[in-house]
Amino acid sequence: MPIRYINELLGLPELQLHSVVSIHETEVHLEASPVAYKQACPLCHSEEAVKRDGRNTPRKIRHVRIFGKKCFLHIPSVRLACSRCNIGFVWSYSCVGSKERYSRAFRLQTVNQALVSTAAHSARMQEAPASTVQRMHQEALPAESERLLQQAWHQAKEQTDLVLGIDDFAIKKGHTYNTGIHDLRGETMLDLLLGRKLDALRTYAEQHSEFLNLNPKAVVMDLAQAYHTWISECFPKAIRIADRFHVHGYVIESVQAVRKSVQSTLSPRAKGILKSHHRLLNPPADSLPEKSRTQLDQLLAFSPLLREVWEWKESFSRWYDYSPSFDVARLGFIRWCQQGKGIEHEAVQNDAELGRGNRELPSLSLDECDSRRTA
Repeated sequence: MPIRYINELLGLPELQLHSVVSIHETEVHLEASPVAYKQACPLCHSEEAVKRDGRNTPRKIRHVRIFGKKCFLHIPSVRLACSRCNIGFVWSYSCVGSKERYSRAFRLQTVNQALVSTAAHSARMQEAPASTVQRMHQEALPAESERLLQQAWHQAKEQTDLVLGIDDFAIKKGHTYNTGIHDLRGETMLDLLLGRKLDALRTYAEQHSEFLNLNPKAVVMDLAQAYHTWISECFPKAIRIADRFHVHGYVIESVQAVRKSVQSTLSPRAKGILKSHHRLLNPPADSLPEKSRTQLDQLLAFSPLLREVWEWKESFSRWYDYSPSFDVARLGFIRWCQQGKGIEHEAVQNDAELGRGNRELPSLSLDECDSRRTA
């Protein structure tokens, strides 16, 4: 292949290929030099007083593959001197950093492979040391993270049906918590803020005007009062949604509270059976295998109250899964609260009363948010 076509394959307009040094089974070595004769002084940014001052040892640069082989460029390390500034410097290539042995194109290709897979996979693809690829990945990660963050915020600002997610996570369980802000429809994280108390949340909103400039249709969070107060202050028109996991957790706690009170009244053998298999009361019945369902029936037979509260829990799951519209969901939720008020146990009645006192349903699907906002 003529050398001029290889120049085009390299994609390096600042270099002019002179010759093919060698071609092996897995490698190709090419000799190239700068197209320009001189380069501007880094201080005065002028070429007038610059002259060549010899060469150092040539540089051997790994470039992207050509012809299915590893490509190495041999380029001169040209010494230059500026008589106006009285300094000496070495030719600076835009295709490769100072003292680096891998071209920028190679680094970019390698990092992009590592971002969508792993550093080890990219190293195998490029036939390069895994430690080198890992270092390239770590060096590129801050800039890539900043780019993705800016992209996520831009997407959130442009959305007309934005749904935010607010949730805390433990840095040290039981001691230190932070808060994450998510774009649920865009499936991206927007920001992390220190703490989860109301004062910390309000401080964040005061210091980040871009957050207050968002226009969410709904905000999904747990039942923490601090989050609901904060969101009602920042986005008073947004629908506040308590996510299913936390709401269902309260129902499970009520079931287990009834189980403990019933357990204390049973015989030692029945008490041991109920205690050792108490987790069978938590998941939906239709998700249990046949053996576990048989054991569950045995547990429910110990007490009519336990069976009643378990059926109350099951009706809550069915309400979540099968409510076809907001109006039907509201009616079903009211009926579920009434069902809980009929169960003679304090833990259940407290949850049912709390549900009846709430103006909003504990959770809505994103589609229901759309229909409700339209209405």
